[in-house]
Amino acid sequence: MARTPKLHSSSFWLQLSALLLGAMLINAVMLAVQPIASAILLYVSVNIILLCSGAVALWFGVDAQNTLTADADKLRSAIALLEDKLELKASRDDSPSVALAKVTNQVTHLLKRDQEVRHLVRVQGLIDHELAVGNRVFFESKLQHYLSDQSEVGSGAVYIIQLSHPEISRAGIKQVSRLKGCVDVLNGIAASYTDTVIARLSDTDLVMLIVGLNGKEMEKLGDRMAVLLSRASCFADCAEQDVLHIGYAEYQREQTSYQILSEADMALKTAQLHGPNAAFGFILQSDKPQAKGSVWWRSELNKALQEQRFALSFQPVFSWHDGEIIQHEVLVRLQSSDNGQIPAAIFLPMAHNCGLSSQIDQHVLIKTAKLCAADMGNYSRCSVNISIQALLEPQWWQWLDHMVLSGQLEPDTLALEISEHHLLKHYKQLRKSLIKLHTLGFALIIDQVGLVIDNAVYLDELPLESVKLHPSVVRNIDQHLEQQLFVRGLIASYAGKSIRVLATGVELEAEWQVLQKLGIAGGQGFYFSQPLNQIITQSQH
Repeated sequence: MARTPKLHSSSFWLQLSALLLGAMLINAVMLAVQPIASAILLYVSVNIILLCSGAVALWFGVDAQNTLTADADKLRSAIALLEDKLELKASRDDSPSVALAKVTNQVTHLLKRDQEVRHLVRVQGLIDHELAVGNRVFFESKLQHYLSDQSEVGSGAVYIIQLSHPEISRAGIKQVSRLKGCVDVLNGIAASYTDTVIARLSDTDLVMLIVGLNGKEMEKLGDRMAVLLSRASCFADCAEQDVLHIGYAEYQREQTSYQILSEADMALKTAQLHGPNAAFGFILQSDKPQAKGSVWWRSELNKALQEQRFALSFQPVFSWHDGEIIQHEVLVRLQSSDNGQIPAAIFLPMAHNCGLSSQIDQHVLIKTAKLCAADMGNYSRCSVNISIQALLEPQWWQWLDHMVLSGQLEPDTLALEISEHHLLKHYKQLRKSLIKLHTLGFALIIDQVGLVIDNAVYLDELPLESVKLHPSVVRNIDQHLEQQLFVRGLIASYAGKSIRVLATGVELEAEWQVLQKLGIAGGQGFYFSQPLNQIITQSQH
């Protein structure tokens, strides 16, 4: 009859005790760095020891069971230590399994609270918490971006909306309620435009920026905005008919944010003189390039596709850890029929209006793939921006499947970028599609993060490789603690998900030094390199 082997209990328990003590030692070090991670480590250690002990008892019989009973106090002591660190009050009569169950619940609660705190840190310095929109600092950084960044449309409109008669005696709740009602109306108006920014300037002032709006369009919208806002339900109980005024100003690149806001404020004062619920604005009368109609744009873009007049340039993204090139972002310019160069910020909105965005995306992807295939062994990967129109078209997906299956597109040589603004706006429609892109082998990158303030619901659901900060978040970050707080919170929220945070629009050494201290993974911009006519190898930079 086979005999159950005897357990050399002294040797086994010596090793088991060493395991527990080692875990506690590591735990003590981690406690100073990350309390929650420390608690989880100790929790896992105790679980492992309990499982090992139970297995030993089943295998080695009664002798091992007696040893387990003798050492139960040691396990309870370890659990008690964990409970103390978590400030968890539990009965000392609880069995180890009951105590561990309580600890598990507490750890889950702490992890949830930690996630909430990280989100608050991300937006604390830039959001108006009463209205859940950006504050003045947030707005001025966005306005400065549109005034200085060559890749953006070089003109637009700024509207200041001011409640006319703040009721001092009922200021708090009633005033905030009316401002919230105005924000809802402005969000509805913003839905008709591609790029907008809404924020709170002061206690009674809201501000709205609309990119690309000018001339008569700006004037018509000002009048329409005054009508819609003054008739909003939030003013239904207002005894006065005069509830708000609107001042607006047109901006163009190279102006200062102070100048634009001053002009809009002057227009607001003029509107107050014009009567109840009036809107007034200043429109620049400087020479502007002749506007082209949709018929011209459709013809020009179709010819450009046939004649392959879309020129590519490549801006490298550098890692700050080792200075190596992470990837190249593909930038596109249109060579017009009169030999001019039209930047993407101008022709892409027109392509969208003409329904040609997806065809241009196809052209850029094929051209990029051919360049990468020429000598991929020496090149870093390329990233290409994909339009929302393409991602929502079934025909584009059929084309993409065919190109991948036929080997004309190699997914591991390409990363695909989509802006956070469009992702949040169409998230329910895009979620499965983006997961499919990852399944095909494409790396996923979210671009222009920080242009909108919103809870990034996609973080836990999409297999992202990187996110890229909007240039307005990066610009002069060394001078703005609010921007630094935002970036620090953003990086912390991605820390446990293996998602890189990259900076775009880096132009100054001071900006790059601060970004490195904040923990950024890499960056691109004129500080490193202007867009290049060709992809460069690691040995060339």
